[in-house]
Amino acid sequence: MDDDYVHRLHELGALLGHDDAYEERDVHVAALIHMWERAGLSVPAILAAVDAGTLSLDFLDSPAWALPEPLPITYRELAEEHGIPPHLLHGIHEAMGFAAPDPDDPVPPDDTVLAELARIVLDLGASDDSVRRLFRLYADNVRRLALAEADLYLEELEKPWAGSGADESELMLRGAEVGRRMAGPVERTIRALYERQRQHIWTEYGVRRAEMALERAGLLERAESTPAICFVDMTGFTRLTEEQGDEEAARLATSLAALVNEVSRTHGGRAIRWLGDGGLFYFEDASAAFTAALEMSARAPSAGLPPTHIGVQAGPVVFRDGDVYGRTVNVASRIADQARAGEILTSHETVERVNGGEVSFEQARSVELQGVERPVTLYRVVGRA
Repeated sequence: MDDDYVHRLHELGALLGHDDAYEERDVHVAALIHMWERAGLSVPAILAAVDAGTLSLDFLDSPAWALPEPLPITYRELAEEHGIPPHLLHGIHEAMGFAAPDPDDPVPPDDTVLAELARIVLDLGASDDSVRRLFRLYADNVRRLALAEADLYLEELEKPWAGSGADESELMLRGAEVGRRMAGPVERTIRALYERQRQHIWTEYGVRRAEMALERAGLLERAESTPAICFVDMTGFTRLTEEQGDEEAARLATSLAALVNEVSRTHGGRAIRWLGDGGLFYFEDASAAFTAALEMSARAPSAGLPPTHIGVQAGPVVFRDGDVYGRTVNVASRIADQARAGEILTSHETVERVNGGEVSFEQARSVELQGVERPVTLYRVVGRA
């Protein structure tokens, strides 16, 4: 959006300011009209709708649209201050899906942290490409979160408001107010969730390292008890969601949760983590995990559910803050990913642990699992012994 475009909007009466004395609202109006025009809307038609009162831009006066004051430094100076090549700051913005700034543009306050984090990652020994990948990873996931949040807002708030008679201008004004009220709490919630997830991942990493050390010392097999982890998933859940819609998918996920929670409790297990279309369950006794898995698989069709696919792995786990960690959890998850519709799979080492129990097995196939050094021979649970 260049000076000629701004001058054009001024000539059309879209902006209130004059020459270099534009108000903050003018900046928002220009950016919004530019976005609408790129989406195929006519600028004269937009302004005619505003003049006729069928479209209001009053929502731009909400504090939610307030612009932060830029810092008194340019991107070129920011790069020099942190010892970062200017082209890397350019690449970070592109990796995040944003227009790359001009080196002499003033820096918004939020962008200083980009340079700070990039410097830390570089100092740790990462390459420029790794820095760009990291920021792309952050941006892609935050974008998906923001889109999902917007979908929820449209379905649960805007749709009922529109049904009650609110016009487009009122809806945009209400949306701006929702954003203003939620921004702070949402930011703090996301930060708290990130910290919990980070602790989870690093705890899991530490457990894996400890297990590797015990295994090298020949001590891993000395665990006194052999619990088991069971991963249960609905087969074809993504396709089902696309074909039947979110509401039906949510209903099925709720039904599955009720079924597997009931069955796991009956056999001495407990739910640890629910994953939308499935869940992770802990059993103190591996044989009980297989008995429960057989019942879950058998009862799913009669409950009106798609077939399940299940992975079970026996071995030591570590509890922390109500969650479980360790190699056993990782392997159980990878095994579940290998299971086909209606299958219950486990590993050769688990079969050896429960040999002589209440369940019978047959060899299925040998596979390589992510995060596991050697190929794993999978066994299929065929029924009670």
